[in-house]
Amino acid sequence: MGLPQSGLWVKKLWVLLEVAVHVVVGKVLLILFPDRVKRNILAMGEKTGMTRNPHFSHDNWIPTFFSTQYFWFVLKVRWQRLEDTTELGGLAPNCPVVRLSGQRCNIWDFMQANRPLVLNFGSCTPSFMFKFDQFKRLIEDFSSIADFLIIYIEEAHASG
Repeated sequence: MGLPQSGLWVKKLWVLLEVAVHVVVGKVLLILFPDRVKRNILAMGEKTGMTRNPHFSHDNWIPTFFSTQYFWFVLKVRWQRLEDTTELGGLAPNCPVVRLSGQRCNIWDFMQANRPLVLNFGSCTPSFMFKFDQFKRLIEDFSSIADFLIIYIEEAHASG
């Protein structure tokens, strides 16, 4: 699985440059044209349904766009995607996860016999939380034939 090591560092360097340019340009635009950038980000939120969430407050997360935390998060995700591949209909990568109890394990540890395992990746973003009740209904409807696992990912716009 993944790319050969010889070309991986070149691809990682290219991704580093792409993300750095994206963040610098985004930060400059956010400083020079804050209202326009806000409108564009809110328009993207409309497409995902995020702004329909009554608990959504753009003032909490728009300022985190193009921050240092944003840069490192996007870079980490993009680098990880270079190595994480799977075939359509094939097994998901056996990535390490940590249970709420703190116990370390892998995704495949949750698989049982001939039951499909439905993976839902997300964090406490407004769009994820807005659709959480729908996912709970899906679990209720299909728990007799499939297992479900929510994998909490790192916050894209964590404050700190």
